[in-house]
Amino acid sequence: MKIMNYEEFKLELEKELPKASKNELVGLEIIFSKLVRTNRMMDGIKITRKGEDRGIAINIQQLYEIYLPYYDFPYTLDTIIKQVKAYFLHEDRREKEEKLSKETAKVFIQLVNMEESKEMLQHVPHRQFLDLAIIYRIVREETDQGFETGIVNNELMEALDWSEKDLYLKAMSQHIMKTKITLLDDVTCELLLKAGAPREFVDIMYPPEAESHPVYMLTNENMLFGANEILYTENLWKLSNKLHSDLYIIPSSIHECIVLPDDCSIHDVKEMLGAANDIIVSESNQLSYNIYHYERKTGNIKIVEKENR
Repeated sequence: MKIMNYEEFKLELEKELPKASKNELVGLEIIFSKLVRTNRMMDGIKITRKGEDRGIAINIQQLYEIYLPYYDFPYTLDTIIKQVKAYFLHEDRREKEEKLSKETAKVFIQLVNMEESKEMLQHVPHRQFLDLAIIYRIVREETDQGFETGIVNNELMEALDWSEKDLYLKAMSQHIMKTKITLLDDVTCELLLKAGAPREFVDIMYPPEAESHPVYMLTNENMLFGANEILYTENLWKLSNKLHSDLYIIPSSIHECIVLPDDCSIHDVKEMLGAANDIIVSESNQLSYNIYHYERKTGNIKIVEKENR
């Protein structure tokens, strides 16, 4: 391993950084030049989008200090690329947020576990719902493939001159993703068929007539943050009237809830939630370890009994 002095390191950087970043930093221009810092000049790298002046400036002396402890030049190159990508990712988000306006912005609700998210909740507008917290996501950009969203933090809320109440009312009224209520067996059948399972096998495993205790999945058409559909109680009211029953709600993940008539065993319902949390759903997508109950007479939702974890 060759140990480079500062001048050798600088020359190697000028030669190798453009090669290493060719596929990683597409559309960016790399310029080695002197930088002015507190009335003195220093060696630097300026990286901008082609045709633009604004970009990131990196002190080569600081890069050399990253290189020195282990003389690992590839690691130093990788550090530069990661730093530049993080900078432009942040810039892209900031520019998209600058284009947002209070009037045209699209906002929707995400439900998160109140206790598990208490650190994050210090920095974002929210309100409590049962053992959950309502937080808000904003649509930064829409494309043919979907949309890019981000959590509304306190700084963005203030920049757009919103209050938490404004966010809640806007999100509830916009309801930008349509409700989807499907029999859970139908969802499973669809997934099996898409995976290539024969129709005969699927029909044997999930016969259409087997609906003595129907179990429904409540989500939205995108199946994205769809657990928030329980806030729109007209969904639950329609389903409870169809089934002539109050409902158990299993908050199976941040993306959906499982809903079923309350004439089944609460023990079985708890087992379903336990299986979802412990086996099926990743930890980052888990929502709650509690079962909820919807009473159609009053339209109220409450926790059946708190579960100690």
